[in-house]
Amino acid sequence: MAAKKKSSDFFWVSFADLMTSLFFIMLVLFVLTVVYLRVEQNKIIAEKEELEKIVQLKEQFKALQNDDDFHYLEECKKYVASSLMGIEIFEPNKTEILPEYREVTLEVGEKIEQFLNTLQENNPDFSYLVIIEGNMGNSYDMKFSPDTKFGYTRSYDRALAVYNLWTENEIDFRKSNVEVLIAGSGFNGLCREEDEEKNKRFSIQIIPKVSSRL
Repeated sequence: MAAKKKSSDFFWVSFADLMTSLFFIMLVLFVLTVVYLRVEQNKIIAEKEELEKIVQLKEQFKALQNDDDFHYLEECKKYVASSLMGIEIFEPNKTEILPEYREVTLEVGEKIEQFLNTLQENNPDFSYLVIIEGNMGNSYDMKFSPDTKFGYTRSYDRALAVYNLWTENEIDFRKSNVEVLIAGSGFNGLCREEDEEKNKRFSIQIIPKVSSRL
């Protein structure tokens, strides 16, 4: 009888230890599940807030899209100065801006600077990439290859000339949380007009950088 009692006691002690271990495992799994769900919930809330900010930001861009001073190219999300479309604002075969177009070019820069400042005030946590892109108009007989080095180099130099004119006159995009990129697409690029004269222009892209995930 004593041996049976000891065996029974040992069984129940072992059983109690097993149940305690299982309870501890279940408790750990429960805690981990709660923590995981809380993390996922926070991620969903954060993503929802970011999406709401993007929607709000899209509405804020309408002010520039509806501005008569700019022609918005919907297909490639670029802005072109309406008053400078189809006009050769540079010295022929050079990168200097003609004197008669310096003032209107400055007005365009001031307008963009004001818009960026407003964006920064309304969205202090955002940053932006501003691309100043030079475009070239090909000849009537399309004698220039779209991928010629001349086109890319000249269009870049002209975009840089526009940027330099702005900075020389204290139009500074970088004082906000803005990165500026100078580019030249030459005789190439999206949203080109059939009338090559209208491709003699520079265009602006403003790209919001909301977070590392979007």
